[in-house]
Amino acid sequence: MKRAIFWIVVAAAAGLLAWWLGPSYFRGGDPGSIERLSREAAQLNRSLPAMIDKETELTITEAAPAMFIYKYRLVNVLGGKVDPARFAAAAKSYLVPNACSRPETRADFLSKGVTMRYIYFDKDQQHIATIDVTPKDCGF
Repeated sequence: MKRAIFWIVVAAAAGLLAWWLGPSYFRGGDPGSIERLSREAAQLNRSLPAMIDKETELTITEAAPAMFIYKYRLVNVLGGKVDPARFAAAAKSYLVPNACSRPETRADFLSKGVTMRYIYFDKDQQHIATIDVTPKDCGF
């Protein structure tokens, strides 16, 4: 009888431990952790660089705590020919609704507190602008 009670207690403890740890294990841990986001970036980087359209190349993705970073190169643009503030404003007006409505960015990142950062460079890899889309931009 004591042995049966012992195994019931052990099974209950194991069940409680699985219930407590299981969800984070199967989700891959904290959605905003550098480890999880680095895995996501590494997976995506296997197919990069890639042309998004005739003007834009996605060169690499990176991770930071609670931030997923996309780096783009505008293949036909020289930085000196672009007003960074105007470019950033125009890009943000496109990026926010796009990121907030795409299921993969909305569900996997933004709704879990992860900021999406988009960094643009000219054809000579000179920085043009950095635009962040935050969970707050999408109503989270």
